[in-house]
Amino acid sequence: MSLFYNSAQPTNIKSIYNQYDVVDFLVKMPTGRQMKANSMKLSGFLKVQKLLSDGTTANLAQTDSVFLNQWAGAHSLFKNTSTSINERVVENLQHYGRYVAMKTQAEATAETIITSSEHNLELKGCLNNWLVLGGANSAKGVPFSIKPKICINASSTDLPQSKFQQIKIMWNLSSAQEALYISSGLPSVLPNPYITGLTFSLQDLEIHWYESPEQKIEHTVLNTTFMTTQTIVSLNNNIQITSPTAFDSCSISFLRQAMLNNLYYDSLCCEYVPDINRVEFLINGESSPLSYAILPPVYQDTALNYWKSLGGTEKNALCNRLLSENGCFGIGCEFKTMIDTKLQFSLTIDDATAYNPSNAGNAIDSYVYVNGFLQV
Repeated sequence: MSLFYNSAQPTNIKSIYNQYDVVDFLVKMPTGRQMKANSMKLSGFLKVQKLLSDGTTANLAQTDSVFLNQWAGAHSLFKNTSTSINERVVENLQHYGRYVAMKTQAEATAETIITSSEHNLELKGCLNNWLVLGGANSAKGVPFSIKPKICINASSTDLPQSKFQQIKIMWNLSSAQEALYISSGLPSVLPNPYITGLTFSLQDLEIHWYESPEQKIEHTVLNTTFMTTQTIVSLNNNIQITSPTAFDSCSISFLRQAMLNNLYYDSLCCEYVPDINRVEFLINGESSPLSYAILPPVYQDTALNYWKSLGGTEKNALCNRLLSENGCFGIGCEFKTMIDTKLQFSLTIDDATAYNPSNAGNAIDSYVYVNGFLQV
């Protein structure tokens, strides 16, 4: 079968895109073609700089210890994404970078992301502080190529032009403090000048995909992701979710509110919640996707169900206790496909915990991702 290579630049094309910018792509295939499933990639150049206390902007030095989240890599530069097909919005995913981090943790280990060419292209891995220094191109920065984890790249079939005449993908870029962080921590004695902030720019953004001659396809199922946030402020919590589409799993990661927009903390960290002593899943307040409440020892069973909810592989970071307690934690559940139902997570934390969410500075944001399906 013949394969054709196609690409598109943003419709709002600019020489440089900065934090908070919007980037729009429009995909229109020639008549008689179809996009190969899971073939779309987004590429460009990333340049990171530091803002100094004397009001100047400078290139990074290796001693600055500036990192992207090792599990999300260049995906963390994109905060929100929206996908439309023939002017109909089919997916609107917020906190996209965090979702990619969760999926990567379910599908890889710390060792595999640092030795994989695919992950390296996405600037993942615990050594990406070397990559964000700029690479060989001092003007544009380091090149990257990511495979977006959006519904267009998660279809059951190829996408024929006769049914997908127009595909729009919109990205909202993250702020630098959401996408990047300094791992060395705030020094006790500030140098002169010292870093007051970070900034990044993207250049030469393009999307690429493969096409083949169109064949008759009766229907296509898109694997969509719906996201919502809720805040945990007590020892007994009920997290309720209603999905706009049919869904079969739900995955939740956590971050203390006090760590948001902290220059010296990874905003995409999937924080460990200590002293959980009960987790329960309910459908419409009654039946359970799990036939039991998870009781002590909680964390082993919680990790296994969270891994299943993300479609994890045998080699993963979620079922490793050390990694789970250090940025790879979450709760979740996989169940039979359902629609028009309310899913409830009941989470109970021990009364004797030293990390009571009701105390000042201990409130926890929960990021809830629902895996759904949409037929086109």
